[in-house]
Amino acid sequence: MDAATNLSFGVSRQEARRLEPVILTCRYLGLSEVAPEAADIILVESAPTAPLGPGEPWLSWKELTIYRQESRLTFAYGAWRVAIDVARRQVTPLALPSDGDPFVSYACHSYLRLALLFLLRRLGWFELHGGACVRDGQAYVFVGASGSGKTSAILGLLEAGWRYVSDDALLIKRIGEGDAGAGDAICARAGRALFSVTMDGLRRFPRLQPHAEPRLQSAEKRVVDPRAVWPDRFEPVAKPAFLFFCQLCDAERTQVSPLPPADALARLMMSTPWLALDRETAEAHLATYRRLAESCYNFALLAGRDLLRSSSALAARLDASHLRRLHCAYA
Repeated sequence: MDAATNLSFGVSRQEARRLEPVILTCRYLGLSEVAPEAADIILVESAPTAPLGPGEPWLSWKELTIYRQESRLTFAYGAWRVAIDVARRQVTPLALPSDGDPFVSYACHSYLRLALLFLLRRLGWFELHGGACVRDGQAYVFVGASGSGKTSAILGLLEAGWRYVSDDALLIKRIGEGDAGAGDAICARAGRALFSVTMDGLRRFPRLQPHAEPRLQSAEKRVVDPRAVWPDRFEPVAKPAFLFFCQLCDAERTQVSPLPPADALARLMMSTPWLALDRETAEAHLATYRRLAESCYNFALLAGRDLLRSSSALAARLDASHLRRLHCAYA
C-alpha cells in the first residue's frame, strides 16, 4: 500500500483518556495508527483557544449543527462538541458523554464517525454505501440500500474463495498523475473494520456464528470481525473493475443486467446526501463518482431466490470474461 492509498491516524498524547472514543472510531474506520508526524489525521487533546464563530451555523442537518471559523469546523450535537482543524488535519473532542451506557456510546461513535468522514472528504476520500470482493486482482463493488443483499452477496463470494475489502462501507479516491486527469484510477478501501450481518445471514452462513456479537443499534443484526473468520483474505486496497447496484427481486433466478455509465452515475448520486449538503467537496465528490462509473463495467444485480438456496451460486454468474461480453453486447 503506497502513501496515496494509505489512511492513518496519530495520537498526540497516548495517555489522554479524553481521546479514547475518537481512537476507537478511527480503528473502526480501518485507519492504521502511526506516529503523529506521519499521520493523515492527528488526534489532539487540548482544546482550540478560539471560540465558536458568531452568526449563523455553516451547516445544519437533522440534529447536527456545524459552526465554522476559518479552517476549523465545530460539530455540535446536543451538548456534544468536537472540533476539526482542516488545515492541520487535527481532531479535538471538546465535550463527549461520560455515561457508560453502551447505547449512548454507540450514538457517540456514530457522531464521531460522521465528523471524521467530513475530514476524510477533504483529504479526497469519499464514502460509498457498498461493499467489495476481489478476484484475480479485480474488485467487484456492490452498492445498494440497507437490505438490498450486499452483505449476502459478499458472504456468498467469500464462501466461494474470493477475497474481501468490506461488506457495507467503502472509501473511494481518485489516484493518478493529476487531480483532473482523464486517466485517473479509482481505489477502494474498507470504510469500517467489521461486517454487519442479519440473524438470517448468520443462519445461512453458520461459520460466522461463533464470531458474532450484538450490534447495539439493532437487535436484528450482529457484528463479525471478518479477519477472525478469513484471516488471510483481507484486501486493504483494490481497484474497482465491476460495479453492481443490488436489489432483492421476487423471482426464481438472479438477473445481471448491464447499465450505461450515466445510469450508474445517477444511482451513485442518489446514494448519498453529502453531494448536496457538503458543497465544499461536492465537485470532487461528483468527479470521483463519475470516474468510478466510467472506469467500471456497470450492472443491475437483481437477486433472486436461487441465491437463497445456494449461497455461493453468485460466483458462477460473475465470471469476468462473461461480464465483459455481456456488457459489450449491450453497448
